[in-house]
Amino acid sequence: MDKKKKIFDTDQPLTSKEIKSYLKDDLSASEKYQLEQKIAANEFNSDAIEGFENTPGSLEGFTALQNKFHSNLPRKSSNGFWKFEYSILLVLGLAVGIYFVGHYFLVQAELKKEAFDKQVIVKNQQLNNDIAKPIVIQPITELDDNEIEEATLIEESKQLTSAKVISESPIVISMDSINNRTEEIDSTINTIHLDKKVVNLELKEKKEVPPVNKTKVVYSNTKTLFLSQLLVVDYREIYTEQITLPNFELTGTPADKENKLDTSSKDLELTSFTKKIPYVEFLESTQLKFRKNQFKDALKDYRTILNQYPDDINAHFYSALCYYNINKQKKAIQHFDRVLENDYNTFDEEAKWYKALSYYELGKTSQCITLLNQIANANGFYAVKANNLLNDI
Repeated sequence: MDKKKKIFDTDQPLTSKEIKSYLKDDLSASEKYQLEQKIAANEFNSDAIEGFENTPGSLEGFTALQNKFHSNLPRKSSNGFWKFEYSILLVLGLAVGIYFVGHYFLVQAELKKEAFDKQVIVKNQQLNNDIAKPIVIQPITELDDNEIEEATLIEESKQLTSAKVISESPIVISMDSINNRTEEIDSTINTIHLDKKVVNLELKEKKEVPPVNKTKVVYSNTKTLFLSQLLVVDYREIYTEQITLPNFELTGTPADKENKLDTSSKDLELTSFTKKIPYVEFLESTQLKFRKNQFKDALKDYRTILNQYPDDINAHFYSALCYYNINKQKKAIQHFDRVLENDYNTFDEEAKWYKALSYYELGKTSQCITLLNQIANANGFYAVKANNLLNDI
């Protein structure tokens, strides 16, 4: 067997020369056929060629490695040593090829994953858009004291008075205040229901409080309490800072009591200072104002709370009711949106219903109908009222 035939011995591993010749296509048809037989006959040879073919550039790295290896060897070596050299180089070359191949497939996998993630995000966005459009929360510019005082109350029959709000609202139970035992839940429902009957007696237009429908009870995801018989979220364990109020005091000697002979007497001066009140105490005094239907004074106090606690759901909900009653429905809607955006669900049903009424008063029929349909389809506490109003529109 001549020299050319011998280099294609199928029992031997591929030499660097064979790899280069095959990849550069420098072989004749017969030489290429014999080399392919050698590759096919040896799994090690097949993997090496596949690694180099799938990773352009790895051959150059292999050549550079081989040259560096040669430069560090003595010029004369035995045939056995060169066979050992080629075996080492072939293993190193295969390692380089596998590295490049692995890197190539890893990059491809990352690109596919990124494309898949983008598709999932787009689908989720489309799904969310199909379910419901997110509420766009607008910044609220509150009315100042003069604007509040100049506002005209909506006609009395339409006002959301404290008695009406209490008697016509769902029963809300805080799941943090009971142990999920049936008797505790029933007892809480009965207590609230009796309170509603008592409050209903204060209404000029007497209405029968309907029997409790336990399927329409709202289970608040946070603690609640009642201040002046009005439901509020209990922030006592969260709010550590007291409400800070500006205060003023007259100092000096009044003119009528001033000693004319005493030249050290001073005229009256206005001295300013701050006063701090625990949150729950300040809220209780504010709820009492709302309870007495003093909507303008209560609104100013809710504004004070929001200056210190911008996400306070109590102040947002009752501010919205006050704005509704002073015929500022656009402001009311902004506050109802803040309630619906809040993590606490305590006032969700009322906020959506009163927001629909606000749209109705503004003459925005399409927005009102959309909300009423949502309320009716949810089959919650206000579902019947929503259907009735839909029939009237």
